[in-house]
Amino acid sequence: MGYLFFSVSLSVIRNFTSKKTSAAAEGKASFFLYQSILFFCATVFLSGITLMQGSLRASGATLLCAGIYAILLFLSQGMLTVALKYGNISVCSVIYSFGFILPTLSGTVFWGEPFTVWNFLGLLLVIAVILLTEKQSRQESKGTGRFLFFITVAMFCSGGLGIMQKLQQSTCAIEETPAFLTLSFLFAFIVSLILYLLCPQKEKVHLKQAGAPCITGLCFGGANFCNTVLAGQMKSAVFFPLQNVLVILLSTLVGVLLFRERITAKISISIFLSICVIVLFWKF
Repeated sequence: MGYLFFSVSLSVIRNFTSKKTSAAAEGKASFFLYQSILFFCATVFLSGITLMQGSLRASGATLLCAGIYAILLFLSQGMLTVALKYGNISVCSVIYSFGFILPTLSGTVFWGEPFTVWNFLGLLLVIAVILLTEKQSRQESKGTGRFLFFITVAMFCSGGLGIMQKLQQSTCAIEETPAFLTLSFLFAFIVSLILYLLCPQKEKVHLKQAGAPCITGLCFGGANFCNTVLAGQMKSAVFFPLQNVLVILLSTLVGVLLFRERITAKISISIFLSICVIVLFWKF
């Protein structure tokens, strides 16, 4: 429960800071620079966990998984940032959220986990909650259709991260989880930094704009650690939908309580269905 609480809390904070991270990037150079800062902060955070647990050893299987995971990290976070910059925030959030379906079904497809009627019902309810949380704003730029490519790639890569988390927890290298995640974010940081250095024109960057990617990186790294541990301890058809709906529920409550968002009929129904999902997975 502790891992789930921290995972949800960090994911909600990341959602709020990701938009600021995307808005700060004015060109390719600044985009890759902020991605570098993001992945560097996550690497530092995960390095601390690795050192505390004393698990510095990394087998060949861990290195391979870390390389694949790094590619998915780079693409999921990078494509999400680009999509948020050019597209409608609400549409991007909805499409990106659907990435949870891939790891949800992976437990049954690859690991033979049972998928009951209650799991199917819970999956449908989570999809309904995602659709209900879409918010349209007149002040929000709808952008052009090109953002759809970026957010679709981000969605599939996000789902791939969940599958890789399950895979890593299913191998004999499960004790190397902190090292696996640290190396993954380190690889992603190196790639981002190289791409930044290769940019011929570098925009002027203000130091205060680095705050959002720093916070996003810390939350991203922490949430990934919690999610990886939970992927190995919980059934896929339960964990991924439950984590997703809890993030949506907490984000909605934060919006209402802290940002004084108006409670509409859609929000009320979304909260009710979210509670139903939580009760459903708790009971079954």
